[in-house]
Amino acid sequence: MNRKTKTNTNTNRNAYYTNGKKGKLSKATTTGILILITFMVFILLFTYLSLNLKNIDFGYEMQRLISHERQLKEEIDKLKSDKAGLLNLARVEKKVIEELGYQYPDPDQFIRVIAAKEEKEGR
Repeated sequence: MNRKTKTNTNTNRNAYYTNGKKGKLSKATTTGILILITFMVFILLFTYLSLNLKNIDFGYEMQRLISHERQLKEEIDKLKSDKAGLLNLARVEKKVIEELGYQYPDPDQFIRVIAAKEEKEGR
């Protein structure tokens, strides 16, 4: 290969990328790069905004769940209080006597059961 052919091939390569002026890009290439940069900026902006909106939504969801948790804890405390009240033996005795008509047995109504000596020993 001689020097002239080598230079000619090199010039053809540059003609593809430039407008014939050394170091400057063609108008089509510049427009393409500008569109690509604009598209990339749009994608980055869209991604940032969508992540920011998701973060805000997660914040609202977190507040709703914290509020729901607080309500459930209050309900659990109320139910524990109700349980303690219902298990109060004085209250149960009062209800049995008043509402169901039960009464304490008279002394003559007691029956004594005496276990045999063998039963006491566990045989």
